Amino acid sequence: MAMVTKMVRCAACGSTHVMETEGLFCCKDCGAKLEKSMSAGDLEQINRIQLMGGSEEVLKALRDKYRNLDISTWTRDSRLQVG
Repeated sequence: MAMVTKMVRCAACGSTHVMETEGLFCCKDCGAKLEKSMSAGDLEQINRIQLMGGSEEVLKALRDKYRNLDISTWTRDSRLQVG
């Protein structure tokens, strides 16, 4: 089974609803119009977490930095966490 990962995310909120128009990355969720998308390091961390999981500390830091991150995870209590 193949896992599809997003290659462009908003640098302001982490959303995947980003379109590049005239050299600007325009986010449909937060309305930001930025010259750059999310940093390659943060994008790589998010993709790794989605594929293999990750530490709660790293995931919390990313969720605090990007409010529209939309990564689903399971807690120890088996409750779905979306954020």
